[in-house]
Amino acid sequence: MIPFTRQQDGVHLAMSEGERAVLASLTEQLQQVLAGDLTADPVAARMFPDAYPSDTEASDEFRRWTQADLLTQKTANADVVHDWLTGTRDGALTAHDEQAWLRCLTDLRLTIAERLGITDAASEEASYAGDAGLGLRDVYDWIGYVQEHLVTTLTTAG
Repeated sequence: MIPFTRQQDGVHLAMSEGERAVLASLTEQLQQVLAGDLTADPVAARMFPDAYPSDTEASDEFRRWTQADLLTQKTANADVVHDWLTGTRDGALTAHDEQAWLRCLTDLRLTIAERLGITDAASEEASYAGDAGLGLRDVYDWIGYVQEHLVTTLTTAG
């Protein structure tokens, strides 16, 4: 599986239809999370962490001034990626598209990490034990591979 290829005109999406469908579904789920009640979803704490963990008042103030813009950007990133995965967009990725992909893949990994209980290296290692999140853990690793491949493709001269 090669998610991206570099051609003369830039980086192109090279995922199979099946891979696109899986990632499109995950992106749609992310869009639903972002459109939902973020106060009720623990994923929000991962995507919008406290700026000042030891100062609730300062964190609340920071969130009041930044969360709406961050939410708008995260939603826009997911929309861009979804457009590429569903064929609405085609050709070479623009610099804006590349950043949207990188950020959306990060948000997907944060979302899945929260669902798996991954908060640090020890809990990440522990997530391999047992089979409670085996399929989800595989998806988490695969998205990491896709993200790493994109970075490699972007930073390797054509």
